[in-house]
Amino acid sequence: MINFFLSLWYRYKSWRYEQKCIKYFGAKPETIVLPRENYDALVEKLNQPPDPEQIESLKKILQRKSPWDT
Repeated sequence: MINFFLSLWYRYKSWRYEQKCIKYFGAKPETIVLPRENYDALVEKLNQPPDPEQIESLKKILQRKSPWDT
């Protein structure tokens, strides 16, 4: 019986979140569905430390003046 009421509560919260997204952004939130293998590969990639070369190039980009500041 508790599971029934919990499922109603979670559906209500989900519906409220969707309504807030529609109100503020004008659209429903995106849903991404991935197969298990692709999800695992994505999580593995996100957990890896970033490449030092990419970090350095990002630092150089962020040190430049913005086009609107020139």
